[in-house]
Amino acid sequence: MKTKKEILKMNNKELVDYKWNGDLNIEKENCSNCSNCSNCSNCSNCSYCSDCSYCSNCFNCFNCFHCSDCYNCSDCYLCRNLKNSEKHQYKICNVQLTKEEYEKKIKELEKN
Repeated sequence: MKTKKEILKMNNKELVDYKWNGDLNIEKENCSNCSNCSNCSNCSNCSYCSDCSYCSNCFNCFNCFHCSDCYNCSDCYLCRNLKNSEKHQYKICNVQLTKEEYEKKIKELEKN
């Protein structure tokens, strides 16, 4: 797993090439139990999510992108297997960032 310092230095292509989430094979279908989600898969297991894209098997997540098997997450990117009872927020590739670091990194990634 990459360190926080390494994640913050990576551009979008490097994050995608890192293959942290490359094994997902997401079937593009909208989750019927979710609100404003797109290109997510496994709707039968996915519910109560909002504003997520390209996620699979997530529950109670908000504003997450390219995540898999995550529960109680918000503002996460390229994360997987975040399942314990704590609230996960502001993570990239399962690495915890501050809100400011996360927002800055996402803005940087959106430009590329």
